[in-house]
This record gives sequence, C-alpha cells and structure tokens, in this order.
Amino acid sequence: MNTSPQVYFIGAGPGDPDLITVRGRDLVAQADLVLYAGSLVPAKVVGCARSGAVVADSAGMSLEQTHALMLETARKGGIVARVHTGDPSLFGSVREQIALLDRDGVTWAIIPGVTAAFAAAARAGVSFTVPESTQSLIITRLHGRTPVPESERLSELARHGSSVAVYLSADKAGELASQLRQAGSPENTVIVIGHKVGHPGEKIIRTTLSELEESVQADNITRQAVFLVLPKETAPQIQSRLYDASFGHGFREALRPQTWSRMAVYAMTSQGLGLARRIAAMAPADLFATSRLAEDRAAHDRVQGFERIADQVRVNFPLYHAHVFVAATGIVVRSIAPLLQSKTTDPAVVVCDQNGEHVVSLLSGHLGGANDLARRIAAHVGGRSVITTATDTAGKPAIDTLAQNRDCAIADPSRLAGLNSVLAEGGRVTVHDPENRLGLSGNDDLKDSFELVKETQAQVLVSWKNAKAEGLILHPRCLCAGIGCRRGVSRDEILTAISQVMTAHELASGSLIALASVELKADEEGLLEAARQLGLPLEFFEASMLDETEVPNPSERVREKIGVGSVCEAAAIQAALKSAPAARLIVPKTISGNVTVAICLAG
Repeated sequence: MNTSPQVYFIGAGPGDPDLITVRGRDLVAQADLVLYAGSLVPAKVVGCARSGAVVADSAGMSLEQTHALMLETARKGGIVARVHTGDPSLFGSVREQIALLDRDGVTWAIIPGVTAAFAAAARAGVSFTVPESTQSLIITRLHGRTPVPESERLSELARHGSSVAVYLSADKAGELASQLRQAGSPENTVIVIGHKVGHPGEKIIRTTLSELEESVQADNITRQAVFLVLPKETAPQIQSRLYDASFGHGFREALRPQTWSRMAVYAMTSQGLGLARRIAAMAPADLFATSRLAEDRAAHDRVQGFERIADQVRVNFPLYHAHVFVAATGIVVRSIAPLLQSKTTDPAVVVCDQNGEHVVSLLSGHLGGANDLARRIAAHVGGRSVITTATDTAGKPAIDTLAQNRDCAIADPSRLAGLNSVLAEGGRVTVHDPENRLGLSGNDDLKDSFELVKETQAQVLVSWKNAKAEGLILHPRCLCAGIGCRRGVSRDEILTAISQVMTAHELASGSLIALASVELKADEEGLLEAARQLGLPLEFFEASMLDETEVPNPSERVREKIGVGSVCEAAAIQAALKSAPAARLIVPKTISGNVTVAICLAG
C-alpha cells in the first residue's frame, strides 16, 4: 500500500517567488503535474517546474476538472503539486479537494505558506502583538457570497481590541469602516492596506479609520487587498520582557536589578501613607502612593506618585525583592495576578490594613521571605502577622525554608509541595546528607520532622553532584570556580569552559557559589559578563596572596607573565576559604582554549 503523499497542497505565499517555502519549491520542481491558481498565483512562482512536467492554470477549471487531472497523475504513480495562494489552510478550498482524494484513495499532504497578512505586516514594519496592550490576532473576512456567522461579524470581533486581518473584502471598505465604528473603534485606529502583496505593483498603505475609504478610492483598490486593523499600533512603547535582563527563563538566568535589595511600599490613603512610612523606615525601601497623596507631600519626602496602582505594580514587580501594600487585599490580588511566574522567582508580597492590625503574607511566603517579613513588620508596627502556609500553621519546618536558610538550591521546586504536606501533617521526611549541609545531625529541634539515612534513595538528597533521584534534590552552594584567561577572551568562551568542566565531573551548576580570579583580571569584560550571566559574585585576589597558595599544578610560564604561579587553582581555593574554614580542590586546572578552570569545594 502506498503511504507516501501523491498530492501536495502547497502554500505559494502572497505572490513573491522568494516567499514560497524551500520545501514547497522543491516539491514543485519534482512534480509531474503542477496545478496552480493562476488568478492569484503568478506563473513565476511555479517557474521552477521541471522540464516535461505538466503545468496547468486552474483558474478556469471546476472542482471536478482539477480532481480529474490530479487523480489521473496519481494513478500513474506521479506526484502532484497543487499550488494555492498564501497558506492552503486559510480561505482555501482544500477541504473539498481532500474529500475527493480520500474517496478515491489518493494520499496527500499540506505544505504551509506565508499568508498575505504576515507579508503585509512585514512590508509595513508593524507588529500584530504589542506587549501589555494586545496579544491576539483575529483573521476574518466580511460577508459576501460566502456568508459569515453572526457571532463572527467584524463589529463583534473588533470589540475585543485585538489586531484584526480582514481578507477578501477589498471592495467593501465602506462596510469595513462601518463595522469598526459599530465596535467602538476610535477614528485614529491605524489600518494598513496591503494591495497585491508580493506581486508587481504591490502597495502598502498606512491610513486610519477616518481616512480608510478615501485611501481605498485614491489608489483604486477593488481586489487583492488585505486590511490590517491595528488598534494598539500607537500604544506607548513597552519593551517585551523576553530580552529583559531581569526576566529569566530556561535559556538565561535572570539578572537582579540594582533595586532588588530594596522593598517597594505602597499606600492608598492618608492614614495608610503614615503606616507605609513607618514600614519603609525598617529597611531600604522606596515609597509609592496615589498621585493625590504624593503631590500633597513636600519634595524632600520622596514619595513617588501613581495614577493606577496596577500600572505601578506592573513596572515595579521585577525590580524589588519585596512589595508591601497598605491596601485592600482584593486590589493587591488583582494587581499582581497577571505578573506571577513561579514560586522560585516571584518576589515577596505582604498586605497590611491601614491601621496596622493585620499583616498578611500573601505571596512567596517561604522562598521569597514573605512570612518572615510579615512577622517583622507586625512586630515593628504592633500588629498581628497572618501566615497561612500549612507548615507554619502546623508549627512545622518547611523544606524550602530550610534549604534557603542553609543556602541550598532546589533542583525541582515542583517536588516541594508533597514533602511539605507530609511535614505539616506531622510526618517525618528521610534525608541523605552525608556532609550535614542542612545541619540536621545533632539538631534536636528538627529530629521529629527529619530522619537522616545513609541510603541515597531518600525523600531528600543533598548533593553538589548532578545526582538523579526520585526525591527532592538540594544542591548546597559550596563550589567555587577559579578562572584564568587570556586577554580579550569572550564571555561565551568562559561560560563554555565552565560548563564543560561541570558536566565532565558531574557537578551541579546550582552548587556554584562564586567565580574567582587574579586581581589583574578585574577589568576583563568577558569575565565580568560571564559572572553577570551566571548571577554569581566574582572575587579577585592579589597576585601575592595567590602566589602563596599551595596548588598541585603551578606554572612557571604563568609566573613569568603575571607574577603568580597559579591563577585558577589558587583563586578557587582562596574563594572557598573565604566562605568556609576548609577547602578541597576537586577539579584541578583544566585547559579549554583560552580559558583555564579549577573547582574547589568549600567546607
């Protein structure tokens, strides 16, 4: 039985021969029959058809005629390239063609193409999505010979405020404008008209709703046009968080902003502002209040005003490690809800009533420190802390708090909840921690909650190795990487060298606590950038100190150049001794191109 496609429905793109996909062009070049919609697809698009292939324009054919041609070729063992304009799955007629092929046992496949809306947006240099303004694109058409469901009329769809691409409506500019106005679209709404996109004589016209009909008439547009309705094109410029240094994801660690060590404190009323000022005096903090309150204060008071608290919180949320609100809890919840990402990265959020009677830990109670912050604020203002996390209300320790207090990275935070539930219900959790990094050995206060075991298959495994286990893995931050490098080495080369060493020795990246080098490298930009990328402190030591450090692999050549017999090994050892009374070199000097790396275990 032949299972390979015999008919390929190929998206030709908007008309430019260079905008058909490589896969589509290759299939056209291989096909025995090339059947293209000549009314919309220029002949140049299928000009790559091989010599001897049948190339036919389907513009004047019926469905039955095109099917007969495809069936005849397929039954002879040939390949058919059925070329449609744009993308075959959008306003195409592939469903009925596929139904006939299925009926006759002919196999088929669809090759996507670039649709006119995307090509027009590219030509116009506009974006359908605008950060924090619109994240949706609606593709539709106006009513014509093919009816449009009442619920999908443009006057209904445009009410969403999303970007809209309107096809097959070139001669209906008046109706398009009318339906947009029915939806409440402002007269200054930006509309891009893509006329004959990808064809000779292409026009890209930027206009507004108020001038739409005039623009269409002036350029005599009656067919082959797509309208891009862009209600947020003139919205204030807000940068996407994707490349924001403070926004971490699976391929990049977040870099904390300079304000991260401070609190943001918010007030909504005069009485609340007085309490907010008392809270802000506890620790480094920035004070925010409604514009009315901020304007009433003297300039030296340094109260920053806002019109809408949700807007201010959206700006502030990634900038501060803690947010304290003297406000109603409901307002705070609505403000922070769209901003939440993960319990491991979200900042602490605490809410107080304006009398200071109740101080609620609302978000990131353990890892973010909101529980502890709520207790400290309550003690400072004479109120009562409100803590709702299960382990705290049960008077039991939490794994994440223990890990944080003992400076351990949590490999998979999703495994925390189950273990904390066991603790909250009075159960014991088994822990394999041969170096006593959690300090459980001899700790009578925790013996009812944790049981130290020798087996590695425990519920909690504490290790600076890249271990695999079914339970929760904690990586103690105890590894220091000493780095030596030539002048001008790039950040990426340094990061690659560190990664290769860590991988080769099965060391956990979460256990890295610092990078270190000789003081002569304090201005080495690649080294500085590597530390920033990893989110690690970078320690520099005087050459004399490093030269006095006993290492297994000193180098006279290095001593001749910079006056010290070892950089990476000695720096790793000194960095480890700075954080612990003992140090052990576990990876000696390893050369990787222009970089040398050594790893030392602290403690």
